[in-house]
Amino acid sequence: MVLVAGFLILRHNIVGLALPLGYSVLAFTSLSLLIDQYREPSKYALIDIFSYLIFFPKIFAGPIERAHDFIKSEEKPFDKGTFYIGIKYLIYAAFLKLVISDMLASTDMSGLGFNLLMQMIIYAIAFFFDFWAYTLMAIGVGKLFGYSLSVNFSRPYYSTSFRDFWHRWNITLGTWLRDYIYIPLGGNRLPGIKWGIIILLVFIISGLWHGSTLSFIVWGLCHGSLLIAERTLKPKTLSLWLQGVYSTFVFFIVSLLWQLFIVDSMESALQRYECLFVSQRTHYITVLQVLICGLSYVVFTSKKVFGLIQHCSENKTIIVCEVTMLTLMLSVLIMFNCSLSFNFFYFRF
Repeated sequence: MVLVAGFLILRHNIVGLALPLGYSVLAFTSLSLLIDQYREPSKYALIDIFSYLIFFPKIFAGPIERAHDFIKSEEKPFDKGTFYIGIKYLIYAAFLKLVISDMLASTDMSGLGFNLLMQMIIYAIAFFFDFWAYTLMAIGVGKLFGYSLSVNFSRPYYSTSFRDFWHRWNITLGTWLRDYIYIPLGGNRLPGIKWGIIILLVFIISGLWHGSTLSFIVWGLCHGSLLIAERTLKPKTLSLWLQGVYSTFVFFIVSLLWQLFIVDSMESALQRYECLFVSQRTHYITVLQVLICGLSYVVFTSKKVFGLIQHCSENKTIIVCEVTMLTLMLSVLIMFNCSLSFNFFYFRF
């Protein structure tokens, strides 16, 4: 209760104090430890508990780990292969953040009509790479110290439904909400109306986790409502063509709703959405930027490219490919003199 009260007081600035950086992740991590210990007590050394709670790579924006996964009873001897993989993660993540998110996908939302829609898509891609890069850095640093942190993304913009999207985006937050709120309140066992109320409650909590303004609550309500509508109205099976259309629809709606994360108020959000219906000559530079960002997403989230980072291989061809790729990434980072100010978006929460 102290953690929850502290989170609410600091989130709403009730006592004139700002929410400390990383407090949201710390609060959820601590709650999961307390609940798991209540359900199934385990003996942990005090140093392991402190390491679990404040392990610095994950403290600011996750992933939100579980104690039984993070704390291992056996010692963690140094492994040069794991250390090398950690280095690869860090180089890859720095490239995604500093080159793709901060440079290629940089946009100012100053367009109107179709141009503004393209800018919203660009922002959605930049937002993904920004958050994904942070979690990859956390995983990479974790590997340097012998820890294996959880995967937090699984190519979310390839989702076939809104339900599928929430199985792919910020996975550790989603499973936390599922295991500690959704399932204890009844989950899938509940009849239609009660299930819908629980879904809305879970997504309102998710919105409040990100921020206390109305726009975050509306964001949660929108996603909850979309899940309810999808479960109620969407046929269980779709033809290949219709599934492609629906997947595209999911991506566009998710992209539009991210705007609620960056506006100051609902009035600003409504004004921005109204601008989508204002006519303006198409800016082909913006269209080209969308294509480049989309291609970047396809390439850098592909299993073949990202697979070069995740594993160590003894195959000479694969080794040459991964070393070449990492060398090129480092060269680009140096040549473009990328700023090292890691202003990750999720540091706001």
